[in-house]
Amino acid sequence: LKDINLTIEQGETVAIIGANGSGKSTLLNLVPRFYDPTGGQILINDTPLPELKIKQLRRLVGVVTQQTILFDDTILNNIRYGSPHASRDEIVEAARKARADEFICQFEQGYETIAGESGGRLSGGQRQRIALARAILRDPQILLLDEATSQVDVESEKLIHQVLEEFLQQRTTLMITHRPSTLTLADRIIVL
Repeated sequence: LKDINLTIEQGETVAIIGANGSGKSTLLNLVPRFYDPTGGQILINDTPLPELKIKQLRRLVGVVTQQTILFDDTILNNIRYGSPHASRDEIVEAARKARADEFICQFEQGYETIAGESGGRLSGGQRQRIALARAILRDPQILLLDEATSQVDVESEKLIHQVLEEFLQQRTTLMITHRPSTLTLADRIIVL
């Protein structure tokens, strides 16, 4: 990435599009400091990121990627990941908001169902809704979506779109997407 000067206002939703290899994911990964820039700086509320403790910074940020990371554990614990002190009621409420509660309750063991290695017992759309429930539970001030609907069917995409429409309100969001329906959620589109 070179010569990028970008100001994102609090509560704004910005879509980032561009060709493969243009640096979209790299740009997103700079926010939670998965990478640090070799030149220039990134600020949150006029504070350079290195001045924030990593733990403090990462409490502000929620990430949903196209490769949803789920563990060979219960659905309940997969949603709770990142919010270890969340109650069962809070987890169920997050799942409802993510439109995941309905399919979870159809499993014989409900929230105690084991997701399988890498979430292998769930469909792509189900995994994405679990990831969204996890983000909703964390309630981050900054949400990063990296192709969060790229591997889902049309029905799941519609449900996820509804979830995002509600959840993005009053939250700063950067999203990488090429889906026209998701682009409609953006206040601005940045092309790399």
